[in-house]
Amino acid sequence: MKRIRLANETEIDSIKDRSDLDVGCNVIALDTVLGTGFAVRRVCNEIDPVISPDGWNLRQRVFFMRDLETMMAAQGVTHYYFNVGADEQLWINTVTEWGAEQVSTKPEYRFKKLL
Repeated sequence: MKRIRLANETEIDSIKDRSDLDVGCNVIALDTVLGTGFAVRRVCNEIDPVISPDGWNLRQRVFFMRDLETMMAAQGVTHYYFNVGADEQLWINTVTEWGAEQVSTKPEYRFKKLL
C-alpha cells in the first residue's frame, strides 16, 4: 500500500477536464515505471435505480424526479448522480432538457463489488 498516495495539485489539475472532480472527491495516485495512474474516489449523492410502474408516463416520471430533487435540496444536497439506460432516448432527451449533464463519455457497464 505504500505505493498508493494522494495526488498533488499539479496532478489533479492535469486530469480535471476528464474527471468530474467535485466536493468530496479525492484523487489517488499510483507511481509506476510506465507512468502514474490516477483514480478519483467520489463520495456522492446518487439516485439509482429509479423504478417506476410500467403504467407511468413521462409526466409521472418527471414529477417523481422533481419531488426527489425537492427533498434532496431541502436537505442541502447541491447535486446528484443517476443512470439512464443508453436505449432510453426519450428519457435522455428529457433529463438533458431539464438541465442534467451527461458525465460519461461512452456507454458503460456499471459494477458493484462487495469488500
